Formats: sequence, structure tokens, C-alpha cells
Amino acid sequence: MKNRHILLLFNFLGILGLTVCGVHAPATQPQRLQPAGRVWVEESLTRVQPTTPAGSKKSVSLAAARNEVESFQVVVSTAGPRLEGVMAFMSELSDGAGRQISNAHIKLYREEYVYLRNPSPYSSEPPGWWPDPLVPFVNPYDSKPVLPLRLNREEQNGRVSYQVSGARFAGNGFTVWPGRNQPLWADVSVPSNQPPGKYRGTFSVQLTESEIIDVPVILTVWDFALPDGFPLTAQVGTLDGVPAKHGIPHPSLQSLQIQERYAAVLEDHRIAAPIPSALLPKVRSNGSIDFRKTHEKLRRYLTQHRTGPFRIPTFPWTEFSEKGKKALVRYLQQFFSYLKQNGWEQGAYYFPVSEPNNREAYDRVRALAQLVHEAEPGIRFLCTEQPYAQDPAWGDLHGAVDIWCPLFTFFETESATRARERGEALWTYTALCQKAPPYHPSFAAVSGQPGMFWQIDFPLLNYRLPAWLNWRNKVEGLLYWSAVHWSDPERDVWTDPGFLNRYNGEGYLLYPGTEAGIPGPVASLRLKALRDGLEDYAYFSLLASLGEEDFVEKETAKVVHSWWRWEEDAERIDTVRSAVARRIEEKQRKLAPRSRHEAK
Repeated sequence: MKNRHILLLFNFLGILGLTVCGVHAPATQPQRLQPAGRVWVEESLTRVQPTTPAGSKKSVSLAAARNEVESFQVVVSTAGPRLEGVMAFMSELSDGAGRQISNAHIKLYREEYVYLRNPSPYSSEPPGWWPDPLVPFVNPYDSKPVLPLRLNREEQNGRVSYQVSGARFAGNGFTVWPGRNQPLWADVSVPSNQPPGKYRGTFSVQLTESEIIDVPVILTVWDFALPDGFPLTAQVGTLDGVPAKHGIPHPSLQSLQIQERYAAVLEDHRIAAPIPSALLPKVRSNGSIDFRKTHEKLRRYLTQHRTGPFRIPTFPWTEFSEKGKKALVRYLQQFFSYLKQNGWEQGAYYFPVSEPNNREAYDRVRALAQLVHEAEPGIRFLCTEQPYAQDPAWGDLHGAVDIWCPLFTFFETESATRARERGEALWTYTALCQKAPPYHPSFAAVSGQPGMFWQIDFPLLNYRLPAWLNWRNKVEGLLYWSAVHWSDPERDVWTDPGFLNRYNGEGYLLYPGTEAGIPGPVASLRLKALRDGLEDYAYFSLLASLGEEDFVEKETAKVVHSWWRWEEDAERIDTVRSAVARRIEEKQRKLAPRSRHEAK
């Protein structure tokens, strides 16, 4: 503990003046003077760098369905003296007729910058500061402000000591340095029963005790609701490494609690909650399972969280003898039977081989898939491979793979169509910065073209638009290998985001909340963009269910053309989204009288 205090003291001294500031309550009636700083508005897909020129937009205009979250950014800067203790707050939203969206549905964050020393492969950006972590103004677990670091002098019995309190990265009550921007983020969550209409409020930035700038906010609530759950199956890897980062022994009740907090944040962003391994049945070497000690905890978890299709854990013994095969078959049969007894079997899949890249790996996929299908036809076999073979000499994997999961840039339309015609499903995934391979059927056309790489130093569009392409290509799932991989090498991702020293932000969408004084996760800008894409997909699915799939296809084609070509104009995204929303409202109005008549 002593060493930690010393470390915190050095951190405090190192960033003195950057994050240390007083948290002041807003003045009762602040005097309106010429502001000491500048405040402007940016839409949610813009990354505001420290020296981005000030924009001209001075108001916020949003539109959202019920049961949707919509976001915006407010940027604070100053050309004059340093501003300390700057506060931001937002009023409730009101339609003027007595209906409100209360502050409980509005969350505010300060965007923290991370330094990218080595640009990610294929990134055209130089080293520099990039916004990504979103530090909440309020700790979501105790409703207290996230306060900055302070050095407290204590004197007792004539001895003076110094103690460090507060967080290394704080939320509200921040410092704005001359010539440097401080972007803020706001999430507005529209309740599922909110009446449609225009709601108005104010986002206020208090620069000093006597100077305040108000930003008008208008939110249009459309007359339809997005369904609960996952419009597109979106799954990430395990959360088992989270407790150690928070200094919590694993397994324990505390470790399960911290994992559930991370799972809940993923769910809030329409991503399936990963199941902690401590809740899974015990597996014996002969393939039998014992769920007696874990069943009630697992049942509670699956009742309280949306986990999506159940991924049956990979059998831990890989011996491929006759004995090993029998053990694997027994394991799969017993596990699926257990799922079925509890109503959890829908969509269950087995994913034992990732990226088979040689003849031996292809042979192993075929052999394992045969055992899976013989053991239980209800289990789908997933493989992170594309439906076309890497080398004709290896043979193909048709009939073995039930869920194909190619990398974004490995996707190919014709082979995907044939896979669907065979009754197979398609997911997509991304990892590192991988372009189309030489064995891609259309390699001559796509060779060398960049894809939607998921690193910090690529546009946020890369996180939002994959869901659009998944819609256009009839893809059912989106897979990412981890949302919390903070190692390789083991490091502090707040200050060293480079996976393998060069893939910035790879393998994580959440930051450990420890450095912000939060016993839970801190979300990223990238996670917000991904959420928005998944909500866009929900719009498309809803309108298609109303008989307008052709309209959705025509509109989405205005933004995304292929996995290598898409429009980069955020306004075009909003235009298409608005067109889809208006058509949903029109269709539902036309169907409403008929539905009432049929009800009679």
C-alpha cells in the first residue's frame, strides 16, 4: 500500500495542473460576461484532436427512437489564460407540455486523450494524442463525482504526512489549457415509453464562477421503439482477466461482481454479456460434466443478463485418440443436454479452431466438425474462416462449418451466397489490420485496399459501418476476440495503448476503471460508435419486418458499397437513418388501423 501511495504521488506531481482542479457547484445566477473560453458542438463520429480548429456549430439537434441512445459532443477551449475547475451540466429535456426526459437518462463524460507512439499499420496518422476513454462525471456505482487527484497534508502528533486522494483521470471540474481542446460527451437515453415529439433542454459549461455558456439541445423522439436485445448477434471474448486488473482474487464473489459490471456495460451497448468461466459446469477428463455447484449461479446470470447464443466452451483435452474422441462426444452431448433441459440451447455453437491456415488445420476442422455433428446435430460449428478455400489442394470445409466467420476484408459475396443456399450462416469479425489475401476470389479488384480496421487511429466510421455491411450481406453475427485484452505486453492501456506495440486499442473497447477511481469499466469512443451501428441495424431490421426490405437496401447502398469502399460523410449516414425512421413511422401508421380492426 505504501508503494501505491508513492506511485500515486509521482503520478500526481507528473500531471499537476492538468487534471487537478476544484469541483465547484454552479453559481446560483452566474453573470453573463464575455466568455473566457470557446464552446462549440460536434457530432458523435468526429474525433476532436487537442488542436482541432474551433467549429461554428453552437446548438445540438438530435433524433432518436424510443429505447435508443443518441450522443453528441461539446468542445471547450480557450485562447486566454488557463481555465481551472470548469464544470458542465445538462438540464432535463422537456416538450413544453409537461413531458420530460429526466437527468437520470442523461450521462456526461470527459474525453481523455491517449498518446499513440507508434501508428497502427496502414494508418496515415502521425504519433500524437487521440481521444478515446470516456471518464464519467459521476461514478455509476456510488453516484459520487469522479474527483481529480489531490495531495492532502495531514499533521498528527507533530508529524506531517501527505496522502493522495482522487483519481488519476477525473470527470467534471476539469482544466482547459490555452490552445488545447477539451471535448465532452453526452449520452441521451430515450425511455421505451417516451411520447414522441420535440424535447428541448440546455447543455451548460461554466468556465468560471461568473461565466457560463449555454448550448441549446433539441431532441426529436420518433414515434416507434427499438426492440430490446440484440438486433445483430454481437459477441466478444471472455472477461476472466478483469478481476486481476482491479486487484480482486479470482474466483470469488467480488470477481463475479466486477465481471458483471463489465458485462452490463457491454449489454448497454447491445453486445452480448460474456459468461464468466467460474459459472460453467465442471468438466472431467472423460467428457462428463458436473453442474451441481454452478447451476444456480449460472441460471441467475442468464436470467439477469442477455448473453446471446451460448458458446459451448472448447473441450480442454485435445488428444485425438479413440479415447479422446469418445470423451469429446460425451462432453458435447452432455453439455447440449444440459442447455436443452434449461431452455438455453437456441443457437448454441462450438468454436474450437481459429483461423485454420494450413492443410493440417483444415483436416482438424473437418474431423472435429464430424464429431460435433455426430454427437449433437443441434450444435453449430463456428470457424473463423471464409467460405472459399485458401488452397484447393487442402479441400474445402463445406459441410463441416455451420457458421462461417471471415475477416471483414476476406468477405466475398458469391461464396457467402452459396453458403447461405446450403443453409449455413455467416458472421464477420476483425483482428489486427489484415487486408484481402492473395487467395481472395476477387483479389485483383481488392488487392491492397484498406478495410474497416479497429484501431484508435482510424475513423470512428470503421466501428459504425460494419453493421451496415452485415445487413447488406445478410450476415447474422459480429465477433470480436476481446473487449478487455490489456496485455501483450502487460501494460497500462491508459498511457500505452499499443497491442504488440503497434496495434493501438486492439483487443479492447473498455478501459479498466481503476485509474478513474471507478470499480468497473470506462467506455471508449469506439464502443459508442459500435453501439450506434448496432442500433442502425435495428432500424433496418424493423423496417424490413414491415415489408420494406427493398427500401432499406436502396438507402444503405448510399453509404456502404463493399468492405473496401464506403462514404465518409457522417451527414449522409444521418440522412439515410432519418429516411428509414420516417418510413417506419409511415408504415406503422398505415398498419395501425388494420391492427385495431383485426383485434376486434
